[in-house]
Amino acid sequence: MRDDAEIVDAVRRGDVEAFRFLVERHQDRVHGVLRQLTNDPDQVEELAQEAFVRAFRGIGSFRGESQFGTWLIQIAVYAARDFNKRERRARLVPLHEIEEGSGAIAALTETRSSFDPLESLNERELTERLEWALGNLPPAYREVFVLRVVEDMSYDEIAEVTGDTVGSLKVRLHRARGLLKEALEERPQGNHIARVR
Repeated sequence: MRDDAEIVDAVRRGDVEAFRFLVERHQDRVHGVLRQLTNDPDQVEELAQEAFVRAFRGIGSFRGESQFGTWLIQIAVYAARDFNKRERRARLVPLHEIEEGSGAIAALTETRSSFDPLESLNERELTERLEWALGNLPPAYREVFVLRVVEDMSYDEIAEVTGDTVGSLKVRLHRARGLLKEALEERPQGNHIARVR
């Protein structure tokens, strides 16, 4: 099977069908990253398609200084960032619109303080709690955590993808781990989930 560089060259020469091989080769990884970076599994396919379309349209600008897969993940990360920004703007509710006494603010902050995060958790429950905690990390922290821990990318690769320095990525990953630990130590009461900041 041809390597990515050969396929990219074929696409640049006009072999549009060759791009299908790149999609097939990288779609699982792109889907995985997008699933972790967004809190909306229903949007993963649409965002993946958006990332592949952006890659196809921009393949002429791919200089080959990194691996094609790294470049593609960068595009997927930007698509996830754009989506998350749109979602945050859509969810914002001015404080003056929250009815006094509605319990909305209290419901967001209720937790049990004496919970041991590993106490009697089965694998499914632990997975759900980890997904919840990861999904509630601020996007910049979630992004570096997913790329480093889940995708096992090097700090240099992540720096290339995000445009951040290796030092700032290490700090962000350290903070992400701390926030995850805090989130796992607090158990949401009922269906009320406190947002990790």
